[in-house]
Amino acid sequence: MEFEDKMREFILSFLETQPNQVNLKTVQKLIDYGKNNHYTAPKILNELYKMDQKHEQVLTATLDVDYVDGVKLFSKHAEKWLTPKGSAYLDQLKHLQNKADTMDFPGKTEIYENTDFDGYLSQLTSVSKTLKSQSERLTLQEFALELRHLLTDTKKLDKGALNKFKPFVDRNWTSLSTPMTPILVELSRRFLIENSYDG
Repeated sequence: MEFEDKMREFILSFLETQPNQVNLKTVQKLIDYGKNNHYTAPKILNELYKMDQKHEQVLTATLDVDYVDGVKLFSKHAEKWLTPKGSAYLDQLKHLQNKADTMDFPGKTEIYENTDFDGYLSQLTSVSKTLKSQSERLTLQEFALELRHLLTDTKKLDKGALNKFKPFVDRNWTSLSTPMTPILVELSRRFLIENSYDG
């Protein structure tokens, strides 16, 4: 999967988890979150600009990016970031990502690979019904997205890669522990057993 496609999948997956938040504050959150994946602010803004309503029509909003005067966003009171075309495009990118991921783990069929990780993650996100607030549910979606990248990425697992989610996990451990077990087992297997796993 191309670097640009991977970054776009990250951007759109994040924005999809931010309903009724079509504003610059969300763009700032996206940029902050993107730093964890080594995506710089100019790169993210450039992709947002290319995908906006005026250009590729993947996003409902239009961006005016000026590196001197800053960024302006025109949303026309949109309730979600992705247009129907954008949602279809994100599905296509996720499919590409899943296809690319299966090549990283020889010996397993594509069906097994997809079912495995998708199953783990959908079990985890189904916990959202038990969470008390919309903010907690959004954090769960961000957490699941980060876990998906760790499960499907070939980069070396870093100590403390999920540190920023510690308060969230601590608060919701009772609900999260059961669906997280297979995910933690898979990540620890790579970290503790496959010492050559460093991409």
